[in-house]
Amino acid sequence: MTSAQRMKQENEKRILQAVWENPGIYRKLVAKKTNLSSQAVTNQVNELVQKNLLLEYSQKTTGKGRAPISLALNYKGIYLLTVDVSLNHMNVFLHNLDGDIVISAMLHLTGKEDSLQCLKDLIKRVLDQAGDEYLIQAIVISVAGVVKEDARIVVSAEKIHWQDMDLVSALEYLNIPVIVRNDVNFIAAYERQHYPEDISFMIVKLDIGIGASFVLNSSSLKTTSKVAGELGHVSIAHPDTRPCICGKNNCLTKFISVEALEKEYGASYNTIIEDVKKGEKRAIRLIEQICDYLAPVLANVINLLDIDRGILCGCTMENFSHIIYPVLEKKIKENLSYWVSFKGLEIHKDTDMIKAGCQVWMEYLFTSEDTSLIAE
Repeated sequence: MTSAQRMKQENEKRILQAVWENPGIYRKLVAKKTNLSSQAVTNQVNELVQKNLLLEYSQKTTGKGRAPISLALNYKGIYLLTVDVSLNHMNVFLHNLDGDIVISAMLHLTGKEDSLQCLKDLIKRVLDQAGDEYLIQAIVISVAGVVKEDARIVVSAEKIHWQDMDLVSALEYLNIPVIVRNDVNFIAAYERQHYPEDISFMIVKLDIGIGASFVLNSSSLKTTSKVAGELGHVSIAHPDTRPCICGKNNCLTKFISVEALEKEYGASYNTIIEDVKKGEKRAIRLIEQICDYLAPVLANVINLLDIDRGILCGCTMENFSHIIYPVLEKKIKENLSYWVSFKGLEIHKDTDMIKAGCQVWMEYLFTSEDTSLIAE
């Protein structure tokens, strides 16, 4: 890419962001907000309208004279592929920025298949059905695993056998920009959109693995290695020594993950679910112990970062929220400093993956230095 092409794409992003933040804005104001010349704005707006990224419309006026031409994002004409890669399924959705699904495909995973090839096959199935009718701006991928988000590399997703998986290189043949997020950060994008009043909150996922996402001052926590939120690998004090795959001992995941619960109980996760329903005291105590391990960790995070709200999700919350929620909230509040602004815990409802995918793309488009995120 030449420097002129890079500059053009950077200017397109600036114009799109100005319109996104100011729906109905006029070209003259776009020029003022972007520090671009009026002619440059006119030329690039015309191109963005031709690409179906922007819409032009006339606003009604009460006075005489020509009505000014307003600009807005073309939510119904901007298309994305949102991909949900969990430990037991893959979903691929072709949809517009308004959340309308055009085509979808799903595959159940057993852990024995080549999951990368499965992903390629699902994407191909959707693209074959779509034909040439839709210009796809990006592929936005949510992965249940450790993700280095700036490099778009899945560091570890053990159950689907991804280790240092470079999804950008793997999907380069599609010639579509790729964005990769950890699944809990995907949920955080959705929550930021729906709860803007809470500027600092955390998502905690209790599942096959233990994950978290921290939103501080309305932005996801960003670190040098881009893998913040691996709550499951916080070490806890315990008389046993339980080695973890990360190389340390006594990580939280070795005590409260699905695998850890099965090992402790000596039976399958489904058996634990059934025994809790029957009122088996040992099974109920096993679930209560999750709070014993988790509460001090979360209380320390809340004290340190002054978190407004905690959101709990994952299969363990889906099955045992009636036990975990009241016990965990009580234990956390017992360990909080009086000055923190913590409002309490919530149980997360289902994430709208489409809306989350839209939010992730918009945020990445306007905050990333990557200028290749606007399809030609």
